[in-house]
Amino acid sequence: MQNKVDTVAGFMIPLTDYSTIHKNATLEEAVNLMHASAREKGYRWVLVLDDGGKITGILTLRAVFEALGTLAPRAGGWLGISFNRPDLFFWEGLKLIKDTPVTRFVRPVVEVYVMESDPPSRAMEVIMKRRVTIVPVLDKDLKVVGIIRPVDLLPFIKMLFETQLA
Repeated sequence: MQNKVDTVAGFMIPLTDYSTIHKNATLEEAVNLMHASAREKGYRWVLVLDDGGKITGILTLRAVFEALGTLAPRAGGWLGISFNRPDLFFWEGLKLIKDTPVTRFVRPVVEVYVMESDPPSRAMEVIMKRRVTIVPVLDKDLKVVGIIRPVDLLPFIKMLFETQLA
């Protein structure tokens, strides 16, 4: 049997430790959860689950920025903020965006995953090749059991640097 440090499982964040929200939640609800999660645990993503508890997508902070950025053309600048009157926002658009179901803004989870039994180097390869910063981790039954991010692999990289070559 493999040592846990030799596998992705030894570095991942268990799914039970990660912030999740139902796919019918609003963007505002997801942002509130993301904010709390970032303050408490440093996580800047929210996993979006379907009725069966399976991950349907990931809401990233970048996606929230992009959602807010869609208001810019209609509001006369990014988020309608005027340099002359910074108190003016495009409130109607903001209300529409914040009440929109979160699924409209999530990055779907397709084909980007690693197995918990994979070596950490496999997670690094997926992150680099797919240019993602959050990867679902699956068990042998193909059920999501965790998440791995580049920062979670820092201890592995440190171990690589400390390895003595014979």
